[in-house]
Amino acid sequence: MMNTVETAAFYNQESFLDYNTLLKQNYTTITKACSVDIKKDFYEVITPKAPVEVSCKLKRVGNTSFTTVVELCCGGKMKPSVSCKNIHTIINVNENSVEQIPEWWRKRYEMKENADEDKNHRATFINPQEKPTDTFYNEFSVPLSDTDIRHKTRCASYFQYFIENASIASNKQFYRNIQRNFHEFHIKKFNLLYLQTSKWGDGLYSESWEDEKNPLILHCQISSQIDRIPIWYGQISLFSEAFGVHNQ
Repeated sequence: MMNTVETAAFYNQESFLDYNTLLKQNYTTITKACSVDIKKDFYEVITPKAPVEVSCKLKRVGNTSFTTVVELCCGGKMKPSVSCKNIHTIINVNENSVEQIPEWWRKRYEMKENADEDKNHRATFINPQEKPTDTFYNEFSVPLSDTDIRHKTRCASYFQYFIENASIASNKQFYRNIQRNFHEFHIKKFNLLYLQTSKWGDGLYSESWEDEKNPLILHCQISSQIDRIPIWYGQISLFSEAFGVHNQ
């Protein structure tokens, strides 16, 4: 729902961040990275869930990308229950290549905070953990239903592949701590990093594993079946309020 609102804002007649003007100049964007934080009260049945409000705002402007934050407020004090941070990379449609942000757009939207930004800022929010030798894997081909109008795999599809892999791994008792009960846990945070593209019919290789230090963090890497080049990386943090986690 949050991504739908952001997309609608981009394509609205009074376009959010002049996105329609970018399109007219043969620019588009792809999502490079996504970080979502979910508060506990979002899952609590005693917390009012209406009315619902979704807001979008610009957070940061880089050389070839900009960052937006989408927040979901639902009921009660209408404080954000879910926050989604997205990095949008500028793409030249004709060349199908990453481009610098147009100067007119930068002058209009570049934020003063950028100049004072922490030098340790990590633009992609996430550093992929090195994949261990022992992972739970499965192979599959991208169905047409998981692709966009250009037959490229949608961003949300990769996350679904992660969930499916983790669900099967848990059911087969592959994980040391989360055994047969993955779906009893609630997601606290997830980070997604898009490295390459895939398309309809491509063979993909999905692998998941537990974090070495935190039993409530799972990692997933999706690669090409042909050359094992990483295409996507994801990380999920789970709330501890669920059965199945062994005492450490």
